[in-house]
Amino acid sequence: MFYRSNIKEQIKFRTADNFREIANDWREILPLNHHLQCRDIEALEATLPEDIAFKYVNIYERNELIGVMYLQCLKFNSKHYHHGLLDRPGLRLLKSYILGKTADILICGNIFRVNFQGFYFKDKEKKALIFDCLNLYRQSMKPEKNFCGILVKDCSREFKSTQYTCHGFKSFSQDLTMEMEIRPNWQNFEDYLSDLSRKYRQRAIKIVSSSDKIRLIDLTVEQLTQEKERINELYMNIVNKQNIALGILKSDYFIQMKLGLGEGFKVYGYYLGDKLLAFSSHIYYTPKAEMEIHYIGLDYEYNQEFNLYFNILFDGIKQAIDKKFNKIEMGRTAREAKANAGALAVENFNYVWIRPGIVRWAMDSMGRWFENGLGDEWKKRQPFKTTPQKEAIQTKVQAPLRLLPDA
Repeated sequence: MFYRSNIKEQIKFRTADNFREIANDWREILPLNHHLQCRDIEALEATLPEDIAFKYVNIYERNELIGVMYLQCLKFNSKHYHHGLLDRPGLRLLKSYILGKTADILICGNIFRVNFQGFYFKDKEKKALIFDCLNLYRQSMKPEKNFCGILVKDCSREFKSTQYTCHGFKSFSQDLTMEMEIRPNWQNFEDYLSDLSRKYRQRAIKIVSSSDKIRLIDLTVEQLTQEKERINELYMNIVNKQNIALGILKSDYFIQMKLGLGEGFKVYGYYLGDKLLAFSSHIYYTPKAEMEIHYIGLDYEYNQEFNLYFNILFDGIKQAIDKKFNKIEMGRTAREAKANAGALAVENFNYVWIRPGIVRWAMDSMGRWFENGLGDEWKKRQPFKTTPQKEAIQTKVQAPLRLLPDA
């Protein structure tokens, strides 16, 4: 289907509901190995996450294909937030209005991934057109969809305010992700431990030794299939601890990612005897020599005894060192725990448009409370010995840098 803008007559769209309909066009315009043409897009689509529809959009200017947009349409409802969140002071007034409501949110990017920019323009000078295009796309969807918000997620570069404010978008600068640089002198996990200060090193050794009874198994597709119900249970334990979870996966996601990415995707199971107590998934970005600790799940009944969460982090560090990676992406949550392991905060460049009225007020109020609730204790963590490298790291925390190449 094609749409023509009343504002910019030269811009029009072609939209597909699945990747295969548009794959040839995208492969033609996107650079080799670009994340928007990787098989994990199809893997996610195949698992049919609840309350999410996918849109793949070609952008044409005077009939020439100039760019693409990867969109996720989320039906945000009461399943996506902890109801106790609305019992907080200042938010109780919203409770009667929000509970039972469903809101359509348009996301340019992938809510299940970090550093996954949802658009590409062949001419980088035209990147700011993304805000024009999203505004036009929103208008073209009426009355089929009346989006209450648009999120432009994980942009690889910061935009000038004049490029997005003209369409009512705001910069959302509080979004931080935790990353760890693997130092060149770390040839094994012992080298990592040696760089920790005495207090943190003793703590790490104690945590690792607490898991002596746990078997770590690299799960095959067959094993993932056999453990589907348990994996879903462990994953939902994590989801139910979160105040807000925009996207909720099914356990089939891990199977499809393994089928799609092969050795580029791993799921490690933590077993006590024959019982699966936790799992951790990794994505390996071989050309970049980077890895991501992706989604995890755990049984909180055993978490304290075996330090499951902290061992998941340490095992991720071990994997990165052993596989000669340069960096680990650890995600947005549990900042203090990740800072204890040596991770640093890096700013993400996000932009949001929210429909004027009570929805905008509600989202602003919830966002302020959520950010304040994260606290600042994680900023005080200094696990490594004082070295010249550490001084550079402190500078990075105070003024986060974007490490991804422009895409």
